[in-house]
Amino acid sequence: MRIDRYWKQAAAGLLAIMTLTMTGGNLDSLAMTNSQPLKAQGQMLSSPDKIIIRDEGDNAQSFQAAAASQPVIQTKAQIAAFGEVTTPKTDTTSLFGAGRLTMLANHDTAAQLLSVIIETGEGGLIVVDGGWTNNADYLLNQIKQKGGHVQAWLLTHPDSDHVGALADILYKHNGEITIDGIYYSFAEDSWYAEKDPEVAKMVAYIKGAFGLVPQNILHGDIVSGQVIQAGPAKIQVLNQAYKMNNDFINNSSVAYMVSLNGTNTVFLGDLAKSGGEQLMADHDLSALKCDIVQVAHHGQNGVGYEVYKALRPSVALWPTPQWLWDNDNGGGSGSGIWLTQETKNWMVRLGVNANYCIKDGDQVIE
Repeated sequence: MRIDRYWKQAAAGLLAIMTLTMTGGNLDSLAMTNSQPLKAQGQMLSSPDKIIIRDEGDNAQSFQAAAASQPVIQTKAQIAAFGEVTTPKTDTTSLFGAGRLTMLANHDTAAQLLSVIIETGEGGLIVVDGGWTNNADYLLNQIKQKGGHVQAWLLTHPDSDHVGALADILYKHNGEITIDGIYYSFAEDSWYAEKDPEVAKMVAYIKGAFGLVPQNILHGDIVSGQVIQAGPAKIQVLNQAYKMNNDFINNSSVAYMVSLNGTNTVFLGDLAKSGGEQLMADHDLSALKCDIVQVAHHGQNGVGYEVYKALRPSVALWPTPQWLWDNDNGGGSGSGIWLTQETKNWMVRLGVNANYCIKDGDQVIE
């Protein structure tokens, strides 16, 4: 959930002070440098707003002209009811069969992000968001190492810590990987401009990048219930972007369900409470038969408990850095105002038996 950017800047300042204290004044020591993904072991748990650290790449390109003429490509969508999108369980010994899910940590700064790569097991990839512009190189290398063929790139919402990396890959590395389709739901530009000029700036930046790719790979007209095929995986779009006045950018998140080898993973992006309530009002979320959920808004101040209760996951993905996991604003664990512990308590209450968190590095689930 997002409130006021002045609040976020103040919180970012606290994080910077904490960082300097912990590293003896050396910010470089904060970056994660281990390039090998951690094969994660799911953890059991016992029982305000997103911090934004400014992405230095926001001004890296001139993009306004390209964005102004950016079309939305119309497609003929396949629609299915919730609960109808499934995949066969071909391997009972693993969650994803020959595939795997990798949730990437931030190897460049201490900031939060959402960046997930799903390998389908047949040479194709599904990417969810991707992170900040300064995460682009690491993400690009990971995609290349996994074959370089993205069958579906799913965007939840046009915030810097979610779409910046894709934008910079398209601007600076266009053609180095194959992308079959980019899927998104954005409101009109004027709506973002009215709400927050900084968000409007990122929307223009990503749309400018869209102008550099073949226009038939852009799917900016996705609708609720739409089914996307990605090799043996099936993806269902759970909602179009909501236009809400409160916490507007986070509540505009598109949620997706990805089914692979009979395992259903729900990505909530940064949906906040109102967006979660609307999603529940629109659909029976229990019909999705969710196995894995990405906790909304980096694990705090996202959707309410009832959304998770309806989904009933057994595994939780936490795109949550250490300081946010600990609710640490520089004064030690519990010193911050973030609501991470509340979400942890919900996962315990629901009987979630494995928690994978990027505080421990890249998380690989097979």
